Amino acid sequence: MEDKIWNYIIKRLTGVETEESKLFLDQWLNASDENVKLYHEAEQLWKWTGSVSKSVIEDNENVITHPAVEQNRRKSFKGIIKYGVAASLAVFTSLSVYYLSRSKSQVDDVEIAYTVHKAVNGKVMKVTLPDSSTIWLNAGSEVSYPKDFHTRKTRAIQLIGEAFFEVTHNEKQPFVVESGNLKTIVYGTSFNVNSYKGNKQSSVTVKTGKVGVLLKQDSLSKPTMLLPGNRLVYHRDNGKLEKTTIFKEDIANWINGGLAFDQATPQEVFATLARKFDVEFSFEETAFEGCKITAKFPNQSLETILTTLSASLRVKFKEDGKAIEVKGGQSCR
Repeated sequence: MEDKIWNYIIKRLTGVETEESKLFLDQWLNASDENVKLYHEAEQLWKWTGSVSKSVIEDNENVITHPAVEQNRRKSFKGIIKYGVAASLAVFTSLSVYYLSRSKSQVDDVEIAYTVHKAVNGKVMKVTLPDSSTIWLNAGSEVSYPKDFHTRKTRAIQLIGEAFFEVTHNEKQPFVVESGNLKTIVYGTSFNVNSYKGNKQSSVTVKTGKVGVLLKQDSLSKPTMLLPGNRLVYHRDNGKLEKTTIFKEDIANWINGGLAFDQATPQEVFATLARKFDVEFSFEETAFEGCKITAKFPNQSLETILTTLSASLRVKFKEDGKAIEVKGGQSCR
């Protein structure tokens, strides 16, 4: 487990972390203040010794188990620094020894058990958390959290996709949702988060109560506060935040089968339909440049929706089982 955490720290410091390593390291940091301290000390040491190229750690499993690491595992950190660490491997060795010597007593804390819920395409899933909070997962979405998250300083949730949260009130234990570039902090309220990977936007919309939203990279800045009916949209292409207002009855209408699009690209619309109806669209990406769609479909069939889109986008749909080919279309620029 020590090597696993160290590998994930190395990935973050060198800018090559994966979704899996990011999730695990974030949860490990959230587990205790001592873990955060260890990470910051390793980060500082990394700055002292200088970073290495990404190519050196492409196979960091081999690096971490290199014989040099094992030979020096019991050496003191000061002794290694005394002789210097010029080569990339030496940097890994010295940092590993330092980290392992400091984290040995925390090994048991690293053994965190996670719960993962995933709604497959075509399905909406209801999840009840250990603190009695409720999550509605939209199709093609996933949440994960430590099984003992309700006993921690914060009730931390990781989200990929879209979910509607009804959070049990606890002012001493904030409920935190990390989704893409956004971090949403609440104490007890209901709100919707949309953060699918392929979309150009992420959003947080409040139905009841009050939430604060931060950009994860600006965690020390003042959060944007949202009240019922407020929506905060993060534009991934330029990094800007936009606060708008919508009708509360439109929030999370997907739970009851409805669909609502607000200035969505045709690509985003097709992706949403693919998740909801468990189908697959094929089309020319350049056929819809600059096009945006605003529409509501209250629990309507795929056939009805495609008929409407066919007229508005000037396209034809050819269905073959779950495969749908989009023919035609033109740029809106």
